Amino acid sequence: MQELKELATYAAQNNIRGTSFKRNALLKPLDIIMQELDHCSAPDDMNEFELIRAGTNEFIFDHLERIAKTDFKPGRTKRDKVNHYVDLFFDEVLSKAHHGKVNKLLSRERLIRSAYLFYVREALPQPVKVAAGSTDTEDEENEE
Repeated sequence: MQELKELATYAAQNNIRGTSFKRNALLKPLDIIMQELDHCSAPDDMNEFELIRAGTNEFIFDHLERIAKTDFKPGRTKRDKVNHYVDLFFDEVLSKAHHGKVNKLLSRERLIRSAYLFYVREALPQPVKVAAGSTDTEDEENEE
């Protein structure tokens, strides 16, 4: 599902996740949306649908604001990125890939969460591993 991959890549590139690289932190934004959709009493009602869309924007941004360091709180740019993330989910993943069928999406929640996690991890920059005991002077000597 290309739409889910795009969503996960966007989240990874724009740091729309928790503070760590652990499973729960990476899945948190998606989980917020899925949880609200699951609690939706009338998924076919467009007013309810728009309420969930607006609410999840705020829930995700509030979460990012809550976990941010005190000297670096997210602002307008991060809010715009969260809005785009939520738009990608509703317009691409739900409307396009699942034809707006909330129950169909929720029935595949476990698979969607696993695939999303895979795509997010693929899109995250890989940390550079430094060999134990290696120093800059040793590296310089080896280059000569």
